Amino acid sequence: MRTRIFTLFIFITTFSCLKATENITVRGYVKEMPGVRLSNSFSDPAFDNLIHNRLNLRWDLNNHLRLVAEGRNRIIYNPLFADYPFFADILAKDDGLMDLSWNWLNNGRWVGNSEIDRIFMDYRHNDWQFRVGRQRINWGINLVSNPNDLFNTYSFFDFDYEERPGADALRIQYNMGFASRVEAAYSPARDGRQSVGALMWVTNHRGYDFQILAGYYRHRSAVGFGWAGNIGGAGFKGEATWFQGLDNSNNNDIVAATGVDYMFSNGTFGVLEFLYNGGYRPLESAALLLNQPLSADNIMFSEYAITLSLQHPFSPVLSGGMAIMSLPDQQSFFISPSLSYSLMTNWDLDFISQIFAGGRNTIFEEAGSAWYVALKYSF
Repeated sequence: MRTRIFTLFIFITTFSCLKATENITVRGYVKEMPGVRLSNSFSDPAFDNLIHNRLNLRWDLNNHLRLVAEGRNRIIYNPLFADYPFFADILAKDDGLMDLSWNWLNNGRWVGNSEIDRIFMDYRHNDWQFRVGRQRINWGINLVSNPNDLFNTYSFFDFDYEERPGADALRIQYNMGFASRVEAAYSPARDGRQSVGALMWVTNHRGYDFQILAGYYRHRSAVGFGWAGNIGGAGFKGEATWFQGLDNSNNNDIVAATGVDYMFSNGTFGVLEFLYNGGYRPLESAALLLNQPLSADNIMFSEYAITLSLQHPFSPVLSGGMAIMSLPDQQSFFISPSLSYSLMTNWDLDFISQIFAGGRNTIFEEAGSAWYVALKYSF
């Protein structure tokens, strides 16, 4: 433990010292987020707290080569840790080829964790781009559910992880002209059968962006497509991926999502999205798993999901939002109202709540609700 604490200290100190160095950029934030959790009957309050620090480093070695390293440090207090000690192990778990997540504090209700979720070299020359290391490969199009995102699925309910996870991968991109490119990516795994590799072609036709992808996904073949355009001033997006097991030809399913988004005259931005999760497989009923990303071939805790999201600016410094998700086959729903206020330059104050309700034996049944206040300083 002492070695990892020392490593963390060196990591933070080095980033801080490099801030003034030419061609090196350091950004990040510190967030304090107390909260209270209530049972599904809005009783039995339990208080928790999160201190979240993120550091982002970019070093431009020359006009073509760049080094990027990003990570986060968290100190979490939660009474549930005493009842669910396995949650500390979940925080420390790293499914990537490199093990870059570790707990340096695990004492009853307190857990301290550090994680490096970006560390890669990026080389660009003319129409070519090469990137190797832990990175985010975002092939998704929709704003809520991304069946085309084979490499970096994320949890819609993990609002505190705006950067989203990365993958250990090699990625090559070739630009073929206006809005047209070819990408190839490969993410190895400790168990070779869990590796992911795919090729994607992107083009534009009559104002619509289209993409087609094919590859290998965790011992399953994957073929997908997606589009993004507009109808009558509203954005119209969709994506779908078909998965088939390599051992059993009958082991196949489709995950597909489509939606519309629209900016109203009063500044309100709305999104309506529909998801069909053909690979739905029930998971262990543990509410703490809601913040953990699922797989691309089982992207939600249900077979169907309908999501409505609204964002409205009340003033230049105050905005509000509301997200509502219905899981009809699970008789479950999720509501998340929020407010964001800019106190001053680099200081933001957020109010976020998450309310879960579900039918018997569903993962939402025991989740209850959570209410947070977050004070964030960005640098």
